[in-house]
Amino acid sequence: MTCDEVRPLLDAHLDVEIEPKQRETLDSHLKTCFSCARDLETLKTVQNSVRRAMHSYQAPPHLRDQVRSALRGAVYVDRPARHAAWQPWGAIAAAVGFCGLLSAPFIVNSRNQSRLVAEELLSAHERALVGRSVDVVSSDQHTVKPWFNGKLPFSPPVTDLRAEGFPLEGGRVDYAGERPVAALVYSRRLHRIDVFVWPAEGEKPPPERFARNGYTEISWTRDNFLFTAVSDLNGAELTAFTRLLMNQ
Repeated sequence: MTCDEVRPLLDAHLDVEIEPKQRETLDSHLKTCFSCARDLETLKTVQNSVRRAMHSYQAPPHLRDQVRSALRGAVYVDRPARHAAWQPWGAIAAAVGFCGLLSAPFIVNSRNQSRLVAEELLSAHERALVGRSVDVVSSDQHTVKPWFNGKLPFSPPVTDLRAEGFPLEGGRVDYAGERPVAALVYSRRLHRIDVFVWPAEGEKPPPERFARNGYTEISWTRDNFLFTAVSDLNGAELTAFTRLLMNQ
């Protein structure tokens, strides 16, 4: 191969997009041609620079379920008919499968959305344990509640449960599900409890109970607010704590 033939193929060679035989011929040329080998190294340098500058994002967990649902539907739709007499039924099946493909993302998304909210709240709790846990430090509910004024588009209910063994430590503004939420911080001996509060209207509630990495979440709705308590406290005590808040 000549240099004029090799140079247009360098990009494809770098991306492994040429046939094996052609690649062998091109590699042989590169071993003996300093100019073309230098051009290939320049392309590699540019490629690596671009990759380092690009941000990497992890696909959401529910995407795998959506893809699997779509593939199962596609296999069913594309399955060839065994006999000409079944062709009308095959057309009906294809139409049903196509509708399923269109609706699958919405069904899967609705089913997993509440779990995603639960995971985000748990992650917010974990971040607070190793970083900023409290913005306003106070055991007085009449100090913590007005502190949220102007920082949130709602006024969260705040209750001190010191008499019941769960003293209020303070509060902070946190974020979950692309929304600001109030985080009320309580304690029980050496355990910290975060209670996330946000308006219930139009929101998908988390599961009533959710657990991961040794942490437990309990969620409920009261007075048009969603509440989620998160802690590594044992299940019985966390349940007792949430019942106290539910009855306020």
